[in-house]
Amino acid sequence: MVKISIKEAKERIVEIFMKAGMNEDEAAIMAQMLVEADQRGVNSHGILCTARYVRLIREGKMRPNMEKKVLRDNGVVAVWDGNRSSGQLLGYRGMEEAIAKAKKNGVGIVCIKGTNHFGALAYYSQMAQKEGLIGITLGTGDSTMAPFGGCEKVIGNNPIAVAAPADKQVSPVLDMAMTVVANGKLTNMRRQGIEEIPEGWGLDRDGLPTTKMSEYYTVPPLAGYKGWGMAVMVDILAGILFGGGTGDRAKDVSEGPSLFIMALDIDAFNDKAKYLEDIDSRISELKSSKPAKNNTHGILMPGEIEAGRFEASEQSGYVDVLPENLKMVNDLAAEMGIRQIEVKETKDN
Repeated sequence: MVKISIKEAKERIVEIFMKAGMNEDEAAIMAQMLVEADQRGVNSHGILCTARYVRLIREGKMRPNMEKKVLRDNGVVAVWDGNRSSGQLLGYRGMEEAIAKAKKNGVGIVCIKGTNHFGALAYYSQMAQKEGLIGITLGTGDSTMAPFGGCEKVIGNNPIAVAAPADKQVSPVLDMAMTVVANGKLTNMRRQGIEEIPEGWGLDRDGLPTTKMSEYYTVPPLAGYKGWGMAVMVDILAGILFGGGTGDRAKDVSEGPSLFIMALDIDAFNDKAKYLEDIDSRISELKSSKPAKNNTHGILMPGEIEAGRFEASEQSGYVDVLPENLKMVNDLAAEMGIRQIEVKETKDN
């Protein structure tokens, strides 16, 4: 890993996106989201994505600035056509709208089809969490996963993220794909030249388990038939329900992926003070339960590790990124005549 300045990384990435045709406000949102993913330790969705998005813009597969069309809106539920704009910008604006609807009606839902790669879903759900609401985000993806018992890629890893606010405790955040491991993590490993992958992470073209990167074809579903079943239901809720792309239709060259974004106003369900007291109490109860004999870190809540990484990064002003990911950004910066991001420190992985 290498350590870089958060401020400098955001500034350079803003410059890169603006050179690619994006306006300054939207470029700043993109830079914030990408750097924050690395701050949380999600390197597969961090600054690495900069080069991919610039390539999509140059190829005419992603609009440099967001252009959406509202297809339906009854005050509580809205359906947008993202017109192949940035999935990250559409997700950001979609959650803003869902939050506004939830504060007015108790529940707000924005469904978006015709998007592009939308990055780490946790960011959108945490937008609601930071406003004192519960955020839920689901997304479809192109065919990267074989069904349980199959060997053909027919469905995306279809992630889901849920973030709920707490008061004195760390606010829980769940962000997970329906595969055993994120496909991006294996892509990063391949880029690093790693030849062996952990047992259970990969399937070959016959649908059989493999630990050889050279034989790796697809990622199996999480918990077998359970992950497969959940991926199918995300296809329905975040795609078929409102005509969004699923499977091969969710590819960059086709309709693109789609998003289901929901915000829940706790005041519509419960007394807010009681909710906060109850969730803090429940988290405390869970964390105080007896750990396994070989557990040296205690009971952790969903997202607690990522929250700790983010807080440490914010306090230091620096973020750890993979050197190969930084190289991709710096190569792009050099091509555009932009000053490269300086490495402050090289760390052992």
